Amino acid sequence: MSFRKMSMKLLIIFVLIASLIMSGCKSKNETASSSGTASSGTAYQWGDGNFEKFVREQAKGKTLKIGFTPPAASEFYDIIQHGANTMMNELSDRFGVKIEFEMSAPSEHQSVESQVATIENWTSKGFDAILVSSAGDFDSMNAVYEKAMKQGTSIFMFNMPAEMWDEKDLKATSVISYNNHYQAGYLVGQYAAKKLKGKGKILLVWGLPGHWSTSRKAGFLEAIKEYPDMKVVGEQRGDYVRDKGMQAAENLIQAHPDVDLIYGENEEMALGAVQAVEARGLKFWDGKKGIMVIGADGLQSGFDSIREGKLTATVNVGPVDMGREFIKSVFMTKILGYSIDKIQNVPTVVVDKTNVDAVEAYTTWALKSEFK
Repeated sequence: MSFRKMSMKLLIIFVLIASLIMSGCKSKNETASSSGTASSGTAYQWGDGNFEKFVREQAKGKTLKIGFTPPAASEFYDIIQHGANTMMNELSDRFGVKIEFEMSAPSEHQSVESQVATIENWTSKGFDAILVSSAGDFDSMNAVYEKAMKQGTSIFMFNMPAEMWDEKDLKATSVISYNNHYQAGYLVGQYAAKKLKGKGKILLVWGLPGHWSTSRKAGFLEAIKEYPDMKVVGEQRGDYVRDKGMQAAENLIQAHPDVDLIYGENEEMALGAVQAVEARGLKFWDGKKGIMVIGADGLQSGFDSIREGKLTATVNVGPVDMGREFIKSVFMTKILGYSIDKIQNVPTVVVDKTNVDAVEAYTTWALKSEFK
C-alpha cells in the first residue's frame, strides 16, 4: 500500500473516531438535559424534564409552612434539620415551591408543655405540617396531634419507636423513623455479642424513663439473651446529655472496674462514658481487649471519637434521611396529593472504624447545607 493511500485510510479512521466521540458527547448532553439534571442540578432526581414542567405548574404560587420541634436542642437534631435543608433546597430549586421553615425546641426533654404550646401556636397560624419528636405521654400527645390534624395541619412524628404502639392508634399522618427493631438496642446487642464472643460484663448509661429507653433496653436484652455469659451488672441514668452520662459512667466504673462494655443509650451519654473511661486511665477496646463503649445516633463528634479509637461504635439511625424524607412527604401529600405509609423507616447502620468514613461523608454533606 502506498504512503498516500495509507495516510488517507488513517485520516478516515480518525474522522470516524472523532465523529463517534462527538456523537457520544451530544447524546450525553441531550440525556442530561431531558432528565432535568442540567436545569435543576439537584441531587434527588424524579422523572424527566416533562415531569418537572407539570409539577412546577402544580407547585406554582404555593408556599409550604413547616415547623420542626425536637424534644431538645442537640447535635443529633441539628443533623436532622440540615437533612431537611437539603431536600427543601432541592424541591425549591427544581419545582419552584416556596417553603417557610421554623424550628423550636424545649430547653430539655422534660419540657413537654412548651412543645405542646409551640404545636398549638403553629397550628393557629395555619402551618401545613409539623415534624414532632416528643418525650410526652403517648395518649396526651395523640390528643394534641388529633386536634392539629382537624384544623388542617399535618403532624409527622420522627425518631419514635413506632413498634411500641398499634399502628391504628397513631394519630399522626406518618411516623418517619428508622429500621427500629426496638430502636438501636437490638443492633448494639448483636454487635457487642459478636465482638465479645458472647461473654462480658455490661454497664448501661440510660436516658429518662419513657418510650425510647423502654424500647432500646428491650431490644438490647433480646439480642443478648442467647448469651448467658453476657450480663448487665450495673445501670444508671444519664438523661440523654454528655455531662450526666459521664457522671453516671464514673459511678458505674468505680463499682465495676472490670467492665467489658458500656452501652450509652444515645451517643451524647456514650461520649460522656468515653470521658469517664479516659479520666480513669483505662484502656479502650482495641479489637481484642479493653472497654468497649457503644452509643447510638450518628454524630460528627461520635465519628471523630471512633476514628481516635475511643468510642468503639455507634448506630447511625439515619438523621439526614429522616429530615429529607419528612420534607419529601410534606411535598408529596400537600402539593401532589399522594397518600403515604403510616410508618416510614430510613436505613440504619452500625458504624465503627471499618465504615466511618463513608457514613461521615454523607453527614458532612448535609451539615454544609443551609436553607436558602
